[in-house]
Amino acid sequence: MATEWRVRGTELVNCNCAYGCPCQFNALPTYGDCRASIGYEIEEGHFGDVKLDGLYAVLLVTWPGAIHEGNGTRQIIIDERADHGQRDALVKMIGGQEADEGTLW
Repeated sequence: MATEWRVRGTELVNCNCAYGCPCQFNALPTYGDCRASIGYEIEEGHFGDVKLDGLYAVLLVTWPGAIHEGNGTRQIIIDERADHGQRDALVKMIGGQEADEGTLW
């Protein structure tokens, strides 16, 4: 059974595609591959009983083609203020272990 979780905050994304990011609409990337950095500021959130309020995280990703085609790699960077439980929760959430198939969250 999946853990109930929720976050509210700000997401800032920058990728190598043209404005509007075709990958957001299951289209092919502008230049053939996808490279992106995504920053998260969690204003309020939880993963089960683990509070995530006020934490930051960054996701660095690269795909050889479109995101929806898979085969990408990622690096998750977690706020140094996060304790072990918060770090584990954010890795599971951002890494897709607690999300529907094909989604990042």
